[in-house]
Amino acid sequence: MKKIKLTIISIGLLINISVGQDFAPVGTAIGQFLEIGTGARATGLGEAFTALSSGSEAVMWNPAGLADGGPRSVLFSYNQWPAEITFGGIVFAIKLGRIGTFAIHSKHLMTDDMEITTINNPSGTGEFFGITNSSLGLSYSRYLTDKVSIGVTGKIVQEKYWDYDYSTVALDLGTLYRTDFHGLRLGMAMLHFAPEVQFSGEYIDYSDPQSVDKNETKKFETYSLPMTFRFGAAINVFENDKHLLTLATDMVHPNNTTEQYNFGLEYSFAKLFFLRGGYKTSADEGGLAFGAGANINLLQSTNITLDYAYSDLGILKNSHRFTISLSI
Repeated sequence: MKKIKLTIISIGLLINISVGQDFAPVGTAIGQFLEIGTGARATGLGEAFTALSSGSEAVMWNPAGLADGGPRSVLFSYNQWPAEITFGGIVFAIKLGRIGTFAIHSKHLMTDDMEITTINNPSGTGEFFGITNSSLGLSYSRYLTDKVSIGVTGKIVQEKYWDYDYSTVALDLGTLYRTDFHGLRLGMAMLHFAPEVQFSGEYIDYSDPQSVDKNETKKFETYSLPMTFRFGAAINVFENDKHLLTLATDMVHPNNTTEQYNFGLEYSFAKLFFLRGGYKTSADEGGLAFGAGANINLLQSTNITLDYAYSDLGILKNSHRFTISLSI
């Protein structure tokens, strides 16, 4: 009876779509690069990855899934973003027996140099500036029981635009619960929890005549990072010796926009080849994603996994993501 009730609740979570908020507080958080999906498996599933998080890629979505990784692993992820923006991530994880699993990781966003424009020189001043956004983190995860794991990440977040920058410390927390009923997994994560931050330096406010006429500079206001709460569920809808089909969903509640609902399907053949598809119902543009992956056994204890994902970004066209992970 308990399993039946749990199944009913899980199915409800998988198909439930609530009415969004009337007002979306867009533009009220900085550190937007933290919200770009890292890892081709997760993005190929429409970012419905909170409950499916496992191994090195989990540190970007739900650190509790890090406990499911191998003894040692390395992951490299690369995204080609619109406007010649490059975005990538690196993870190195190691399991220390019963103590748990540790991972050090970073993600970064970089652009080509852009020409500075002003009111008097709208076509450019001949000077250029660059953008560098990055985070560096340390994660820890372990099993509390044979079905429940927890994870925590501490990270340094930095952004720099021309001469203006900030640096702060943020925290991620996550938990995963695994059941024996068709591989049902429930996951929760809180990401990018941090104090409010303020960019360094001062600026002239061209919307304020007094600031312009008297050349009076202003300090930047304080802003929060895009703190996000994620709840996810995943269940195996078909499974035999070689074939596995998994359905996953996430409810994402960020502090800078309305709630989002993500859905994904993953098909696995003999745990060697994978096909994925997903959809984000509340995406501003696009929302469709799909991907594929292959798991290659190089040596008896060494595996390499190659993943690719395509995301439709609407008027921004599309994004391609590539991930390579090595498990030893």
